[in-house]
Amino acid sequence: MIKQCLHVIAGFLFMLLLTACIAEDYDAGPPELRLSVKEDLFALKEANVDWKTEEKEFKNKVDNFLTLASEQEEIKLSPNQSAELILLENKEDGGEYTNETMRVSLWKGNEELKLTTKSSSDYSFSFPSEPGQYILEIDFATSKGYSQYVGNIILK
Repeated sequence: MIKQCLHVIAGFLFMLLLTACIAEDYDAGPPELRLSVKEDLFALKEANVDWKTEEKEFKNKVDNFLTLASEQEEIKLSPNQSAELILLENKEDGGEYTNETMRVSLWKGNEELKLTTKSSSDYSFSFPSEPGQYILEIDFATSKGYSQYVGNIILK
């Protein structure tokens, strides 16, 4: 009889623990962003950030994102190269991102070229056909805030 009671209590505690894990609320910070080209992944540099969760606030202010990007390691690609943006959960705060928007731009000097992704959930796009040095700018926004990422792209 005591053994059966212990089994019931242990089962109840296990169910309670499992329910708590499923109902956990993830308080995610800004994600890391990678540029995927063929088999290669390139880290993009986080620039301006204004992101707030229930428990934390993430802020970063960069005076000139174009300068920051030009100081990053060059990512050498081919003109017309297909690429995809990959969101990685924030290392500190696991979680998902919902209702996000992503804007992708290339800068050549002071001229902005907006790139179109395949859809609002498929962040695939193609680089332009004109060779040269470009700054890749990604603006990512959710209900939690905004984060900007940059990369130094060479098309040749």
